[in-house]
Amino acid sequence: MSNDEIKSLVWRIVIESASQGPGWAQEGVVLRKIGENISSKKEPDLKTQQMILDAWHDLFTEKHLGWGYDLDNPNSPFFHIRIR
Repeated sequence: MSNDEIKSLVWRIVIESASQGPGWAQEGVVLRKIGENISSKKEPDLKTQQMILDAWHDLFTEKHLGWGYDLDNPNSPFFHIRIR
């Protein structure tokens, strides 16, 4: 997969997960779900895993995501989609 394809997949799964509430809007939940979508038989190779992590971190540095879901879950591993 290309970087753009992975980033698009990460964003799609982020939106799906965050809409389900704080139990789903967690870093580990999203990253596992992405890995399952890319490779159903085995864990993605190291290069692909690092591409996923880069895309995940880009969403924070580009200010699409922020840490914390709500005031009861204000920090990592919870996240929210930033309101623009």
